[in-house]
Amino acid sequence: MLKRIPYHPLLLAAFPVLQLAAHNIGQIDPGQALRPLLIALAAAALGLVILPVVLPSRQTAALALSLGLLLFFSYGHLYALLKQDPLAGLGLGRHRYLVPAYAALLLLGLWAIRRSKEHQAKFTQGLNWIAAALLILPVVQIGSFLTRQSAASGSIAPEALPAVSAEAARLPDIYYIILDMHTRSDALLKDLGFDNSAFIREMREQGFYVADCARSNYEETLSSLTSALNLDYLSRLRLQLAAEGLGEGEVRALMKNSLVRRNLESLGYQTVAFQTGYIWSEMRDADVFLSLSGDPLLLQRLTSFESLLLESSAYKLWLDSRYRALIAQFGAEDFPHRDHVELQLYILDQLPRIADIDGPTFTFAHVLIPHPPFVFGPDGEIRTDPGFYSGPQAGPIDEEYLREGYTGQVAFIDSRMSEIASEIIRASDPPPILIIQGDHGVSGHNRLQILNMYYFPGVTDTGLYPNITPVNSFRVLFNGYFGAELELLPDHSFDEVDESVEVKEPKPACQVPAG
Repeated sequence: MLKRIPYHPLLLAAFPVLQLAAHNIGQIDPGQALRPLLIALAAAALGLVILPVVLPSRQTAALALSLGLLLFFSYGHLYALLKQDPLAGLGLGRHRYLVPAYAALLLLGLWAIRRSKEHQAKFTQGLNWIAAALLILPVVQIGSFLTRQSAASGSIAPEALPAVSAEAARLPDIYYIILDMHTRSDALLKDLGFDNSAFIREMREQGFYVADCARSNYEETLSSLTSALNLDYLSRLRLQLAAEGLGEGEVRALMKNSLVRRNLESLGYQTVAFQTGYIWSEMRDADVFLSLSGDPLLLQRLTSFESLLLESSAYKLWLDSRYRALIAQFGAEDFPHRDHVELQLYILDQLPRIADIDGPTFTFAHVLIPHPPFVFGPDGEIRTDPGFYSGPQAGPIDEEYLREGYTGQVAFIDSRMSEIASEIIRASDPPPILIIQGDHGVSGHNRLQILNMYYFPGVTDTGLYPNITPVNSFRVLFNGYFGAELELLPDHSFDEVDESVEVKEPKPACQVPAG
């Protein structure tokens, strides 16, 4: 009968991929899960064909295969859990302890399967139901998210800014460049022991205004960018949408279909956007969408999602192997985060070329540096030590690796941004407008302290000030260049998205450098 056909290995092979995709559904393009899903299903199907040849029955082979899948896909999760939270104070998060334990579980499980011949039909039926039930939640989560995104993308009506005017022939290009997790200069020095004052000095010499005491409005990226690009706090945006019968899904869609974008496009701007690997920050309907997706070589490389999946499995043993590190030094193995590296370098390389596009452009660039994984060294070299990106969520394994990895990436991106800004300014006529900004800081009290700098040429009174937050960035821009006469909002910072909890600047308060 159908209920006794052992299809549970196929469902258990699909579950880890779909569960990881559902858990990160707001951060990734769901399409990234397709290749590993197909590979997992193909491997399970192959096992169902081969194992019955060497084992007594098809049901025995299926049970053994499901046991192997369970152990394989759980290994990395348990390793990370024990590494982060030692059990009863014991440091069991080590391969030397887990490998023998998992080997013992495998042998014990195979022995139990062999001893249970008369009950295997019932086990098969039960596992089929359990495996099917496990898939329900991730499938519903993914489907629900995609449905909400599709409905939200076309539900927001355009809203005009008051008193906006411009001469179409001389509209300046506008660049909004987000350096994900870039904290501000004083926090770098105080909390991480890293001095980037030379970079700040270089940017000031180029004509940038650096907001020395800037803070983010929110602690996470999507909230921060949605607020900045819609010139308002999320609580007020929710009220506006609720009055139109719209909900939370539409608030998320406001990041890509923002007030800033809609109004600039109404003035004749072309929107330029990049592939980011995060579905919520990819404006794929932009006039110019720059992507690496058409590169056939990408089919040979691991995506960030695939790297995360492998980190959570028994493949973790190979990732941490000294032999793998040795092989990688000779270029014989694909780098686990090569897709991420290629994409970030592509964005940085393309930014100066946007000035060649005819007509005014509004560029949104979400650069995932200095955000983990910490793969770039200070001079742009690729780090091969897995300690920089083998922790939870491709982060560092401890505080020492965090400090070195994060500051190394800050040094790299600061150097590149100084060069890129100079190239953009040199290639642009009329002079461009640039906002280079962190979306949030690192952690703790500096989580809300951000890099925030502006290149506003040709404006006598920019309206900028040392503690400006992103919610006012485009208000100041529209006032200075388009005569919008928008009132500036109070500069608040909130604990995540809870706007009932305002987070104040830690004492001692930020001091603006003399001169």
